[in-house]
Amino acid sequence: MKKTILILTLILVLAPISVLAQINPASEDEKSLLHESEIIDLMARLEQMPVQQQKEKIEQLWANDKGSKTPRSDFLYCSGFAYLDHYKAQACLGRAFENGRGIVQDNMDAYIWYTIALDHTIDDAAFKEKLQARQTHIKQVLVSVYPAPSDYELEDAVKKQKEKIEQYTAEIPNSRQ
Repeated sequence: MKKTILILTLILVLAPISVLAQINPASEDEKSLLHESEIIDLMARLEQMPVQQQKEKIEQLWANDKGSKTPRSDFLYCSGFAYLDHYKAQACLGRAFENGRGIVQDNMDAYIWYTIALDHTIDDAAFKEKLQARQTHIKQVLVSVYPAPSDYELEDAVKKQKEKIEQYTAEIPNSRQ
């Protein structure tokens, strides 16, 4: 009986660590977009982490404003958590697209993720202000090039991404929803 309890305790303690170990990419230099199945797999793995550990990881990712030595891993974490509807991870993903960290720079995707993050109720006024400033800046960059996207096109892109989030969330195996 004591062996069983010890084994179960080890499994519970080490399970979140093994989830984290499985997220690391083959190369930190990789910058490709993720396929639907990769995103759903990330979501399923990250959802297994205890909620407090998820929050700590997201805070760690957001706090690293200058980037890290593991940009692709950071991008993967941000992606998984962003699709799990964590607004700071969505902002983190916007920043990754804006700065080309772990992914090819894409101002449209940056705008989309900043906007989705801002759709949440955000109690931290300083965070919300910083996020709004990033979104405004990226929108100015987008509309300064020809052909500039219209407000309708921007809204439609955000709407389509939100639909993807809903679709992928529904497809997570063994979801705790």
